[in-house]
Amino acid sequence: MLANRQAFCSDSARLEQLTPHFSSGSSGIPFTSYFDDGRLARHRSELVAAYRYLGSDPFGPIVHCRSWIRATRRDRVSLRLRGQYLYGGEEDEGSIREVARWIARHPGVTLMGMSSLLERLLRSFEEFDIQVPHGTVAVALAVGEPASTYLIAAAPRHLGVDLSLRYSNTENGLIGFARRATQPYHLNTSTHHVECLDLESDEPATPGSVGRIVLTDLYNRATPFIRYDTGDLGRFVTDQRGTPIPNLLAELVGRRSDFPIAGTEQFPTRGNLYKLLMAIDSHPAIKQIQLRQNSIGRFKYILNAERSEELEAGLRFHLDEQIGNILECNFEYVSDVPLEPSGKRRFFFCEIPDPEGVLASGNRAAR
Repeated sequence: MLANRQAFCSDSARLEQLTPHFSSGSSGIPFTSYFDDGRLARHRSELVAAYRYLGSDPFGPIVHCRSWIRATRRDRVSLRLRGQYLYGGEEDEGSIREVARWIARHPGVTLMGMSSLLERLLRSFEEFDIQVPHGTVAVALAVGEPASTYLIAAAPRHLGVDLSLRYSNTENGLIGFARRATQPYHLNTSTHHVECLDLESDEPATPGSVGRIVLTDLYNRATPFIRYDTGDLGRFVTDQRGTPIPNLLAELVGRRSDFPIAGTEQFPTRGNLYKLLMAIDSHPAIKQIQLRQNSIGRFKYILNAERSEELEAGLRFHLDEQIGNILECNFEYVSDVPLEPSGKRRFFFCEIPDPEGVLASGNRAAR
């Protein structure tokens, strides 16, 4: 596809006449997908329907919370005139109060963006004792990253609304929404056929278990996505008989490339990142965190938190409990865990070359 994009389009399509969607490749290879006119119109109508589904005005004011590295002053002014505010993660009191004033002047606002930046904004409201009048924010919508326990609890406390979640990607658009972070995602099955496949094969995952999320775009004629492996992991909701409900996703548990390797060098196994994340998320003292695996049994936590031996002991315990065979666990304290080029902040980063190959070789050795 990268070498010959035109070969993936219909004979009548011309790339220069199509709408491009750029993937940063933060968890894979950067590439550009294209929407034809019909798919673009459908995408826009889905956005309108999604905002109404969540309870906000699709043409109302919006605060975008994400990294705005390329946003110029002209961009910001232009968007302000259209009722849109850009928050890029600033933490100084002046910037935070400016955001709060803008929200207060625009009742019915949708507060939308990366989970980590939404959390940073709400923590700053808390730090500077800023009150947002309840009823001002119509929807708080987190995208791109798992929502922490703090963020789920802080949204109704500071904004008067439950946190909603959006599941989407650049190349396929809107995949699903959860009205509340504690509820399943309702998948956009009007546009996508979504499957949950086994981690190691193309067979359906065992009902209720975590699998690879694979989708087929039913309408894009410009760049056809047929049984496209999104790289994401999740599991379907099951009914009382244990049968998967194909339009309800119980949870998203990260990307296939984002997993720790447990076990030993001779017999490595795939660790459960979701359980580890849930355990670590129980520490309210942590503002930001990233876990890096250097090699099997060797990890480093990068923390935005007050230095604490008790905290370090707790984080080491979670590794022992969920991963095991911990040979080394280091800690580095920083004022800010850096964002990826995509604007996301990755919780876990595996520095082991070819982790899938390591697991495959371990499986062969076990046999």
